[in-house]
Amino acid sequence: MKSTFLHFLTLCTAALAITSHAKPSQQKSLVSVDIMVKQDKVRGHNDAIYGPIPKEDQLLDIEFLEIAPTPIIADRVFFVYLRGYIPESKKELGLLHESLVNATLTVSSSVVYSGGDSEDAKSVTVPFKTMTFNDYAHLIIRDAHGAQVDYLPRSGRSDVLLDFQIPTMFLKSGTWTFNVDARLGDKGNTCVFAISLSQWLDGALKG
Repeated sequence: MKSTFLHFLTLCTAALAITSHAKPSQQKSLVSVDIMVKQDKVRGHNDAIYGPIPKEDQLLDIEFLEIAPTPIIADRVFFVYLRGYIPESKKELGLLHESLVNATLTVSSSVVYSGGDSEDAKSVTVPFKTMTFNDYAHLIIRDAHGAQVDYLPRSGRSDVLLDFQIPTMFLKSGTWTFNVDARLGDKGNTCVFAISLSQWLDGALKG
């Protein structure tokens, strides 16, 4: 039986988007620190790397990305805190308010199970804005003053916060890879940021 987590991800429209019930010690990162450095690790306490869009082609300069707990543990709420700013060298793009209002966030996930079988990447795209998805998923954007705003600011520092939970009842154990890709709603489909995270997650689904 295939994992229904991908279906759950679609139902939740999660953003800023893994045998038996998991024990905290069983969740683990699959990428060593040395490998992450070579693959351009995102600054902060996390196991994420830049990609698939190269770091230099991304609009937002990420100051740090905090993911707690790291690695993520199924059936427990985890928190994501991303802080960044748009460098002066990239403001020449002439960001329009409409582009930020129409920005999108795409979360894709794929998995390789312990037996070797896999599921190809599936994705869901949502507006990149402050919003509540459900009781267990909220996305909040803040400006440089810490005030909550609807959309990513055109200038100054920005904070993006997410809380989310991955229920083991929708999950089959395996190595899960998540790609998160934020885009402006402009003609060039400008990449705001793109990061990737791979780790093992234990789920309750069998077969």
